[in-house]
This record gives sequence, C-alpha cells and structure tokens, in this order.
Amino acid sequence: MSFWSKVPFIRIVLAFGSGIITAHYYQSYYWVATFFLCLFLLIYLLIVNYFPQPAFSSWSPYVGCLGLSCIFLSGYLYLLAYKKFYAPTYLMHQENAIEAYAATAIEDAQEKEGRLTVTVAIGQARICGQWQQLQAKVRLCVGYSQQLDIRYGDVFLIKGSPHAVPSPRNPHEFDYSAYLLQDNVYYQHFTKHEGIMKLHNKPPNYWQAILVKIRRYCTQALVQGISGAREQAIALALVLGLKDELDLVIKDAYASAGTMHVLAVSGLHVGILYTLLNILCVGLRKPKLASGWRTAFVLMGLWLYAGITGLAPSVLRATVMCSFVVIAHLLGRQSNIYNSLAASAFVLLLGRPYLVFSVSFQLSYLAVLGIVYLQPRIYAWFRLKNWLMNQLWLGTSVSLAAQLATTPISLYYFHQFPNYFLVANWVVVPAAFLMLSLGLLVLLTSFWSPLSTFLAGLLAKIIWLVNQFVLWIGNLPGSKISNIYFAPSSLVLWYMLLIMLLIFFESKRFQYLVVASGLAVLLGIGTMQALLSQQMQQGVVLYSINGHQVVNFIKGPTSMVCTDDHFGRYPKKYTYHVQPSQLAMGIKNSNQHSFEEAIGISDFPLQAWRGVKIGVWGNKKFIFINKAPACWSSFTQKVHTDFLVIEANAVTNLQELMNQFDMDTLIIGASNCKQLALALTTEAQQCSLNYHSLPQQGAFIAYW
Repeated sequence: MSFWSKVPFIRIVLAFGSGIITAHYYQSYYWVATFFLCLFLLIYLLIVNYFPQPAFSSWSPYVGCLGLSCIFLSGYLYLLAYKKFYAPTYLMHQENAIEAYAATAIEDAQEKEGRLTVTVAIGQARICGQWQQLQAKVRLCVGYSQQLDIRYGDVFLIKGSPHAVPSPRNPHEFDYSAYLLQDNVYYQHFTKHEGIMKLHNKPPNYWQAILVKIRRYCTQALVQGISGAREQAIALALVLGLKDELDLVIKDAYASAGTMHVLAVSGLHVGILYTLLNILCVGLRKPKLASGWRTAFVLMGLWLYAGITGLAPSVLRATVMCSFVVIAHLLGRQSNIYNSLAASAFVLLLGRPYLVFSVSFQLSYLAVLGIVYLQPRIYAWFRLKNWLMNQLWLGTSVSLAAQLATTPISLYYFHQFPNYFLVANWVVVPAAFLMLSLGLLVLLTSFWSPLSTFLAGLLAKIIWLVNQFVLWIGNLPGSKISNIYFAPSSLVLWYMLLIMLLIFFESKRFQYLVVASGLAVLLGIGTMQALLSQQMQQGVVLYSINGHQVVNFIKGPTSMVCTDDHFGRYPKKYTYHVQPSQLAMGIKNSNQHSFEEAIGISDFPLQAWRGVKIGVWGNKKFIFINKAPACWSSFTQKVHTDFLVIEANAVTNLQELMNQFDMDTLIIGASNCKQLALALTTEAQQCSLNYHSLPQQGAFIAYW
C-alpha cells in the first residue's frame, strides 16, 4: 500500500481548505460552484456504481481528481453558507437606525488600555422606536469604570449603535476586521460606561458557564499564591492561556529569545498534560475495562483543560489529535500521525472554517509537521552514547525541526528571527514542563492552603529564574534579526523551495534539485528587484489616522515623517499604523518631526509662507492648509500646486480654495471631523475635482 493510500485526509483537508480560501477572496460564484458540484457528484456516482472494476481501475486517477474537485467545491460553498449564517447583513443596513440594544456577554471582559473589551451577542434592538429580534456578535469597548464589571452571561441594555469593523486604511496595517472574523464578529461599538446598564445574568450555555467559573477559580488560586506581577502573568499565560497581563518588556524578551511558544497554550502544554494524565493512570493499563476508564479519564482531562484555556486553535489541534490517538489505541488500531494531523485539521475547519486564516492555526500545524517529518532525520545526524548529551541533542533536534518548518511564516507575520533560540529552548522548554506541572498541582491542591502556598512559592521562584534567563538572552548582542519583510509571493516560493529540497533528499532524483534551483533563482531575482526598487523609490504617503495628520516623504531607503504636534504622544499609533508600511518599503532610516519642527530643516524643503506650509519633494509641490482662510493672505493670482492638503477643519467651503489655488490633486486629511470630511468629499465630487479623502478612501500613496 502506497503512502498516499494511508493518508486520505491529507488530500481531503488540502482540497477543502483550498475551497475555503478561494471562497474568502472570490465570493460571487455561488451558483457556478453549486452547478459544477452537482454535475461532478453525478458523474462520480455514475462511474463508481456502473463502471466495471477493470475499467474503474484504469480511470481511478481521474476519478480521484473528480472526488477532490467535489471536496474543493464543498469547501467553497461551505464557507459561503457559514458566512451567510453568521454575518447578518440586515444589521449593516440598519446599524445607524439602532437606538439601543440588549446583548449578552459571551466571555469575561478584559481590561486593555483603560477600556473593558468584551464580545457580546445581540438579542434585541430598538429600531425607530420599536424592539426587534436581531442576532449578531459585537466587539464592545467600554470606558473603564470600577463600578462596572462585565462577566460571562451578563445581559446589558446598551445605548447607541454598533458599526461594521472597518478594513485597514493604511498600507500593510494589521487587519483587525479579519482577526475578529475568525470568531464571527463583524461589528464593534465604542461607548462610555454611562451608556451601558446591567439587567441580569443569564448564561447562554450551561457548560461554558461552568468552564468560565472554573477558569475564574483557577485564576484566583494562582494570583493569590504567587507574588510578583510578572510571575503571576507568566503563570496565568503558561497554565491557563491568559496573556493579557503580560507586559511589553517580558513579551519582547520571550519573542527575542524564540520562546514565545511557551507562553501560548499549545501542543507542548497539551503534550505535558497528556503525559501527566498517563502517569496518574499508571495502575489502569492492562485489563480491558481499566483501559476504557483510563481512556475516558484522559479524554475528559484533555478536553476540560482545552475548555478552561479558551479553545485556542493550537490547543484544539493538539487535543483533537491526542483524542484520535487515544481512541485508536483503545480500539487496537495503529494510527498514522500524518492522517491524524490532517483529520484534526478537517474537523476544526468544519467547526470554524475561518481558522485556516489564523496565525496560531498555521504555526501549530507547520510546527507539528516539521517535528514529525524532520526531527527523526535531524536526530539521526548524531548518535550519542552519553544519556545527558543524547537528551540534549533530542531536544535540539525538536527545536531545529520546528524552527525550520515555521521560520518563513514567522518572518512573514512577525518580521524577526531569534538567533539564540536553541540555547533558550534548552532551558525554557524543560522549565516549562516543571512550571506547568507545578501550576497544575497548585490548582489541584488549592483546597489545602499550606501545600498549595508552598507549591505556588516554589513556582514563583522558578518563573523568576526563567524570566531572568530569558531577559538575559534577549539583551545579548545580536539576539534577534529585526525588520525582515516577506511578501506573500516570497512566502509561497520559500515553502515550495523547502518542499522540493525535502523531496530531493528523500528521493535523490535530480529533477527535484533542478526545480529547487529554479525556485531559488526566482527568489533571488525577486529579492534583487525589490532592493533595486527600494533604492530608486521616491514618493509620499499620507496616512489615514483619525484625528491626526501624518505624512511620510520617501526617498530610497530613507524617509521623513511629518506629523501634527500631538501624534508623538501616541507611540502605539506609530507602531500600528505607520511602521508596517515603513518595513514593507524597505525604509532603513526614518526621521520623525512635527510640521513645526520640520520647517527650516536643511535636507527637507518645508517653509511657512503667508499662513500656509509649502514643501517640495521630488519636484512635486505640496501645500498644507491647517488654518482657516482668514489666517492666510489672499493672492494676486492663483497658486499652482501638485497636491493641496486640507487638515484640522481649516476649510469648510472648497470655493474659497478654488479661487486661490490651482491644484492637480486635492487631499482631504484625516484630522478633519467626519462630517466635514464627508461634506468636502461631496462638494469635490460636484466640482469634478481630482480628490482623495483619507477618512473615506484610506491612505493616499503616490510614487514618481
């Protein structure tokens, strides 16, 4: 029997997942997909039922392709049906008419940056004075108040109207709407605590309410027993998957050391728990009845832990896989690890198809694939007789395999590579086993305060030592390579190259090496083109950031970022809105100044003239109007400019500008209020001006 005959779910999940991805980007072919699915199914059934066996055998490759096409189309239609069920488009049309709505919290609220953030499910909404039944999930952000506590099952009356989560408005900005889409959340609502009133508590799911209560109890047990804010945060992240309390310094240190996977509850944690549960069942191995009880105990423990930690994609993957392995062992069947891995992915995509776009989901499966396939081959490089050295090499081979499989996609998402990940993992991974074991023991012994307190104190000391080690690794010279940008096409080529090289080393066939060489050449050409383009680039980017004026003047790998006077107070906004595009454009040296500071800088021609600011960049003239017409002088004749930028609600009537300026492009800035920006946009349309509205159309980008 061939390898592919043993792993049918690999073909199934690849076809099904491809259908889901296609449906996400091309949604207008529902009836075409339905027609071809029915046609292919009919042909498939006719061939399977009416062709004689010899003829069927000769046609089997084509029949297999036909079956995979049916699975692909099923994935396409499944996502469209799933989206139609969970995305109530009628709310989109009525959102501005909603006066208030009743909603139930489907999780405990988290405090972030002075706000309580929680996902709520709308049950009813007051529209035009009448209450109507509505169903939708909303990401609710409420101004923090000590009097307000939002818990799972709390039912609230909320004033105001939710709005659709906007798409990114700046180049390469994080897509928050796509992130919320993974949990079927399409709307968000910002409100003050005065606009929300608690009615009662009615949990929508009895079993989830129990899991939430268990998580609260476990959180309290860990926080009470462990002293030190960082130690508490690490314990909560490691044991319960709660990462909200982690500060930026410790997050950056673990990321720089290449050990961030320890803080995200994943297959490592589930594997440790699986080992501990098997140790507890050491006396229930041989008799059939005992084996059944052991299987039930292990499965219950795994799924209870998965529920308590929030059913993250990586936890779900590991739990489903472990469940398959445990059940197969009970039935006396030998499971294929690749087939089990693919089957777990298929099960998860059936429940939550948008998981295919989850970073955690992608990293989890790639890491496991790397460990399963590459680790035995890497481990075979050396045969060490010393037990300690052999164990060290075993752990090293696992880290190398996982890192090799996940490096391209990690660079694509996180833009950095930890140079000392091997050294860090030698210490942190064994310590994680000890810390998780102690953390679980703290929870299990929480009813006996003296023992629980002793174990918690021991856990706190170990966490402190691990933190110091990770901080030391993160502060070493050259601990990480930062600012690495991967285009989507480069990511695909890197994985194609990796696959071709693995096939070559496995089969020793020269043609695969030729293909790999071709892919390497394509990668090299693409990289050289990108570098040359970045060296020659010259242009401007006007960012769409509510309430702010941010302009990026670009020349080669350097740039000058000019902002309003207040933008410098919000470094997170720079990181979130501006930095991703800087990285994609290959900017190595960037200077940031306010417009007032930029006036008179020798290498940047920006001057104040008659109440307006005029700049020249790459033979293009920019005029920035930040003050009302009364503040700038009238001109004897029209002033021509390539770009005229209106900011800070300076102009309320375009006719005043048209009498004074002759512009090629009018830009309505993001620091204008939304109502004024909309009015100016409408007026620009009526006057047939070449315009760009930052609040409505997103960032403005021009190269020359």
